[in-house]
Amino acid sequence: MTLSVEYKNFLRSLQLLNLLVKIGVKNLILCPGSRSAPLAIAAGELNKLGLINIFNSIDERSAGFHSLGISAASGNPSLVITTSGTAVSNLLPAAVEADQSCKGLIFITADRPLRLKNCGANQTVNQEDFLSSVCRKVLSTNLNGLHETEENEVLNLVRNIEKQISCFPGPIHLNIPIDKPLDISSSNKKNVLELFERMYLKKKYVFQKVEIKSDKNKFLEVSKNLNLDESGIILVGPYQGSINDLSSFNKSLEKLQEITGWPVFADPVSGVCSQLRGLVVNWELVLKKNNNLINCHQLLRLGPMSSSIDLEKFLTIFEGIQILIKEKNYRKLDPIKKSFEYEFGLTNFVNLFLEELSINQKKKKSLTSLALDLIDEGEQIKKILKDKISNNYQITEYNLANLVPKIWPAENPIMLSASSPIRDWLTFSENGTLTRNCFSFRGASGIDGTLSLALGISRIKKPLLLVTGDLAFVHDINGWLIENSIDLNLTILLINNHGGNIFNRIYKKNLKEDELKKLFLMPKEINWAKLSDGYRVKFKSVTNFKKLREAFEWSISIRKSVIIKVDIDSKNEISEKNALLEKIIGT
Repeated sequence: MTLSVEYKNFLRSLQLLNLLVKIGVKNLILCPGSRSAPLAIAAGELNKLGLINIFNSIDERSAGFHSLGISAASGNPSLVITTSGTAVSNLLPAAVEADQSCKGLIFITADRPLRLKNCGANQTVNQEDFLSSVCRKVLSTNLNGLHETEENEVLNLVRNIEKQISCFPGPIHLNIPIDKPLDISSSNKKNVLELFERMYLKKKYVFQKVEIKSDKNKFLEVSKNLNLDESGIILVGPYQGSINDLSSFNKSLEKLQEITGWPVFADPVSGVCSQLRGLVVNWELVLKKNNNLINCHQLLRLGPMSSSIDLEKFLTIFEGIQILIKEKNYRKLDPIKKSFEYEFGLTNFVNLFLEELSINQKKKKSLTSLALDLIDEGEQIKKILKDKISNNYQITEYNLANLVPKIWPAENPIMLSASSPIRDWLTFSENGTLTRNCFSFRGASGIDGTLSLALGISRIKKPLLLVTGDLAFVHDINGWLIENSIDLNLTILLINNHGGNIFNRIYKKNLKEDELKKLFLMPKEINWAKLSDGYRVKFKSVTNFKKLREAFEWSISIRKSVIIKVDIDSKNEISEKNALLEKIIGT
């Protein structure tokens, strides 16, 4: 019997999505469109069976970031389905961030069959090329149409996707030409579902995950200059591995610190356990105050560099060995180009390192004198911050960075937007983020998708606090159009600094105020209360930390999306921060 096009379109869509479920996909963001109808209808059926969660978004750009947030928080690849044409181009910003931050994200885009390409057919573009510059792989079903794709071809595509995500996570684009008819009759739909449930739903498939094994020669080449009898420092940047591997990462880091006794500088989004021995509080301020205190000739760097000018200066002038360990990231990650890079992950590195050590070398060492000095220096700075900030009741960005981790419950996660907050938290949060999951998308470091990312994380990790500036927030305001977003347990700490305050810090000295606003700050006159009401999101404006603590308690209790706004006096912020830094550095 010859099966119809609509029959095969629907059957292959069911098979494809079911196979993706079997490799770990649990969440799907569905965008509107007709060309993608067979995929959408198939997704709906799998959702009825309880196999996959579906959330819809009318904005593909928001959908991409929302899916990325889900992937980061769950450790599993997530899926976006769009129609053809410009819908595909809107996925590029999220694909860029997924590429740079190494997160598994699968884009399935419907397309016209080959016969309609390059002939002026409506809504037909070269969408197969749109994401190719940043995707790990760009794949396709049969170019003549999904209905001409064989079962084994679908299986091989999914095996290819699984293999790629296992060895080098990132975005994958699967472009699917689909010929008409795009709808399916009730009788055909019933027949396909019966066949699918009988033949394919519970069928066992073999997927072979790629086990990442270190090249022993590469390890020996990288580690040969490490000397445990000498002092060193462990620098932990933003964590880029899977959240599912974070526990083993921390166990390996703990063992490494035990056998070295070295001090640890940890980024706010490093994922490092707050109980780790050797943690240096306020390490960036220690560097700013006196990097001459650091007398060692070896650095062990984990992950990409923190967003710190003082750290970059220190690493640039450092004359000893630098070893950079990456988590399943095979690209160069050292902008100063002074390190030996090892891409097989910390756990592999530590296991091989332990094999090379004698029994005595594996024993726990006391903290080095350098570690004790750095820890003491950090504690002295902490006392200054406590005295200064506890007596300053006006809300500033730097005291938000210091105090918010202390009043937002330690068991609840935080997301820092890629704007001025991440820099202040690096300097002033005093390791306060290390008591919980802390997210920040530092791959491409853009403000794109801030709200959509946070909403995606809050589907998995909740209640979540998003700390964001006003421009980063409003740039992605369409995130509220994602399905049931206002019902997610997300608290948004909206820092209203009247534009891109980070530019104030950089260009204020050499530009007139009107030039600064026009060219960089771009402040917007927004009635935040009315904006919130328009999206039916609850809103509060607070002016001091007592009210902020109460607002946090309120937001957590109602279990809905909430905006809590604090206003920042940018001029006062800069002068106060400079005075504080002068006091610390001059002490």
